[in-house]
Amino acid sequence: MTDNLPTKKEVEENAEVGFLEWFNGNYGKFSCRSEWFYGDCEVENEKIRKDLVYNWVRSAYVSGYELGRKLDELAHKTPQGTPDAL
Repeated sequence: MTDNLPTKKEVEENAEVGFLEWFNGNYGKFSCRSEWFYGDCEVENEKIRKDLVYNWVRSAYVSGYELGRKLDELAHKTPQGTPDAL
């Protein structure tokens, strides 16, 4: 049963690819998420900049967590959509 599980290296590589796709993905019609992030990093007010960066880290974490849960749910279902028997 564990033969189908990805290796740690595969998980890390997939996580990095997924993050880069998210980070460089569309953020509105005409810009990328990374452009907004880099703009927020240039805010002169230190408190505002700190809050903005904190929100970016939180958003990245939540997005990755939600995607991970969805992938985990898919991995534990049979093609008919029923949970695998353990």
